Amino acid sequence: MKEKSANDKSVEFLYGTKCGRILLHGILALRLPALLGLVLRSPFSRIYISSFVKKNGIDMSGFEEAKFKSFNDFFTRKKEISFDSEANHLISPADSLLSVYQITDDAKFHIKGFDYTLHDFFEPERFDVSEEETIDLFKGGFCLVFRLCATDYHRYCYVDNGSQNGNHFIQGSLYSVQPLAAENFRLYTKNRRSWTIMNTEHFGKIAQIEVGAFSVGGIQNHIQEGTFKKGQEKGYFDLHGSTIVLLLQKDKINILPEILNKTSTGAEYRVKIGDCVAKSSL
Repeated sequence: MKEKSANDKSVEFLYGTKCGRILLHGILALRLPALLGLVLRSPFSRIYISSFVKKNGIDMSGFEEAKFKSFNDFFTRKKEISFDSEANHLISPADSLLSVYQITDDAKFHIKGFDYTLHDFFEPERFDVSEEETIDLFKGGFCLVFRLCATDYHRYCYVDNGSQNGNHFIQGSLYSVQPLAAENFRLYTKNRRSWTIMNTEHFGKIAQIEVGAFSVGGIQNHIQEGTFKKGQEKGYFDLHGSTIVLLLQKDKINILPEILNKTSTGAEYRVKIGDCVAKSSL
């Protein structure tokens, strides 16, 4: 059973009704999310901060004296984080609601009524990489979907020590990532996204895909290639909700039982950035 607060009323209309879906496509065609992003980056948008904080009960500890230049400046605020430093513990990359899906041996998985393939995520031919370098790596593994709400901290970290060789950006639409939207659109492969495959110290290869959402103006990753440390900030999202997808190789991790028990019913599991979500099976 879904929580009543899972979807905003506007999302229920735009994605749950025929008239709303017609209006939604008009909004996207006119690039209104981009225009909204411009407004929320302007100095004028500072007037929305206090009401947003109050409405959503956001903890502003440590930011009492902060002077934000815009709503987006507030939204992308940076804080000190703590994380589980146990070497064989895989951590959550972000504050989010976590769902877990099994990837089949033929590279498919099922999310919210839709079948997805690893090819949908990577589109390898666009970047002149082979299926062996992308799709074949994650057959039979796990797909972890971390859905960030508008009120969550929108910076994300690396889940282990390792290295990467490039971010691959796919320009796409900006659908909402709330549950009702996921039930009506194949949003994880329609939306704007950036992916990289990381060579990690304790969990083999991990693909991380950052997925943009309605009014999210950018996916900002700090490094293109090189080494990184567990808990180091990888990047951040501009504005509103967004999603991070991790693809894990077969037989590399054991997801915590409490997470598997809850997500197996279709429910999402609340995690904080740096929380342990799985352990190495190596």
